[in-house]
Amino acid sequence: MEKLLEIRAYILKMYARYSRYIDMIIKLVLALMTFSFVNHHAKLIANLSNPIITIGLSVICVFLPQPMTAVLAAFLILIQFFALAPGVAIVAGVCFLIMFALYFRFAPGKSIVLLLMPISFTLHIPVLIPIVCGIVAGPVCAVPIIFGVLMYYMVTYVSSYVTVIETLAKSSLIEQISAFTRQLFANREMVMLLISYTICILVVYNVRCLAIDYAKELAIIAGALSNLIIITFGYVMMDVNISYVEPIISSIVAVFIAILLKAFLISEDYSRSEHLQFEDDEYYYYVKAVPKVSVAVSEKTVKKINVRKETEAIDIDGVKRALDKTTSIQIPEESQHKIDVEESEIQKIIEEELKR
Repeated sequence: MEKLLEIRAYILKMYARYSRYIDMIIKLVLALMTFSFVNHHAKLIANLSNPIITIGLSVICVFLPQPMTAVLAAFLILIQFFALAPGVAIVAGVCFLIMFALYFRFAPGKSIVLLLMPISFTLHIPVLIPIVCGIVAGPVCAVPIIFGVLMYYMVTYVSSYVTVIETLAKSSLIEQISAFTRQLFANREMVMLLISYTICILVVYNVRCLAIDYAKELAIIAGALSNLIIITFGYVMMDVNISYVEPIISSIVAVFIAILLKAFLISEDYSRSEHLQFEDDEYYYYVKAVPKVSVAVSEKTVKKINVRKETEAIDIDGVKRALDKTTSIQIPEESQHKIDVEESEIQKIIEEELKR
């Protein structure tokens, strides 16, 4: 645990120094993953699925605000859908319009959640995003999570039923819109996940706000269990024969990653918790204070020791000659007599002090 906190302190120190470049790298990676997901599932226009286009759009997103990545991804999806069937593109455009209207109203600054949701489906750990959002943010993240799920199922549905939609494209525009809308929102699995993830984030948020020790760890486990129960109940109600091994493994992996991220982002020392009580004219206050754990990064300094230079050889004969010269200097008789008198006086003073 202490080693993890040291790594955390070191990363925070490096981020404070190079935050501008790290943010640019994060934007680039996130944009690459988002556009790769879109082009992988919607290969309707070969030129737009070109890796060079994907890399170019990702580089452009580095110099734009984070929400612009989601806007460009939605625009790319609409172009791909329009090439397949105009009615499908109209339905998707209305969904994206409502999505961004609600997003900019209720969850500005949470575009990373919207982008990570389809990517988490690709990694088979979608429940991780609601759990982490419930720990570090709050119920407001349910808005981008819902639209992230909707975006994922919209893209995957079109890619799975290309031939059916191509047949539908031969019909009128109104028939295209009604048929695609009916098929998209009749997907019971998508509706079940929307309900499950919304309940999951609410459970995690409410449990982690409890004034108990290890509330956040308990909230992570409670969120994963609630999601697993709702999914199991939904599959039973829909009479779907599936293997429950994948949801269980996905929940376990999500709990492990969420606890690791929690320990990295939020560190609390419950052994030093304090309970405070005070009052004013109208209220009594009961406060539980849990101190944060912080570990200073140990800086290693290397001290360079210079090699001792060899001393020059001492001229012993020259030293002897210098000493002989100093001893050969004659002191005048008057000065010598004065020195002798002072020495005798000092000797008498010392003897009198010793007798006392």
